[in-house]
Amino acid sequence: MAEPYRDFPELVLHCVQGRDYRFNIHDLGDDVTITAIHGGAIEPMTSEVAMIIAGEDHNLYDLRGMRAGDNSALRVPAQRFDEMRLRTLLKRSRTALSVLGVPGEEPVVHLGGKNRRLRAVLEEQLVEAGFAVRGPHGPGAAHHPRRFVNWPSAGGVQMELSLALRRTMTRAPLEGFQWEDPAGWTDRFNALVRATRGALRDEAALARDDLGEALERFEAATRAFPAELRSSYHHHGAHGGENGDGRDDGHHHVRSNGHGTGDEH
Repeated sequence: MAEPYRDFPELVLHCVQGRDYRFNIHDLGDDVTITAIHGGAIEPMTSEVAMIIAGEDHNLYDLRGMRAGDNSALRVPAQRFDEMRLRTLLKRSRTALSVLGVPGEEPVVHLGGKNRRLRAVLEEQLVEAGFAVRGPHGPGAAHHPRRFVNWPSAGGVQMELSLALRRTMTRAPLEGFQWEDPAGWTDRFNALVRATRGALRDEAALARDDLGEALERFEAATRAFPAELRSSYHHHGAHGGENGDGRDDGHHHVRSNGHGTGDEH
């Protein structure tokens, strides 16, 4: 089996888009982006999970391995994955969810990432739906700010699905692209998608409430300022002029000429 490529530029250098891999990217202008960088035959079922979670509501970035075999070589490690279109989507997003596949003979969802609020809500929803949830699968720091899932302003969550769990999500074998047929997806697939979409909705509502509370605290703090301070700001700073009415006050202004003296203008 070939060694995985170190980063995306190396993958591009040795592979052909449309023959070895392809993209499925939907930019809906949403503030949530769902990703599957090891989709298609790299980690089977991750593309499908990401695609249905995104639906018509969230942005989707899906890179799919499509070789007849040896797709594992296309598996660029998440900690080194960086691609222009992904970076553009994530830098415009508030949060993100990265769907990855990992080994494991127990049906487990591993969660990590910088967005603690989304991680907590997602864990609660998944456990309620009957899924076993644990921390990140690998030794890498899933919360590290340089990991792509954490590029959005509020960070993101890395959701790793064990091989055993992915096998329960389709009645087809995880080979030969047979799992891509929606007719074979099981109730476990639907339950995972439903729980995750519910968690994304709940986290978004909490984020809106937090913003509202922050604005209320700011307004309350502003009202607590002494009246003379608020009056002084209103008259001297709010209208942009030197005397508070938008007009120049008649005084000459002095600028430095770079030699410790001033020039009038």
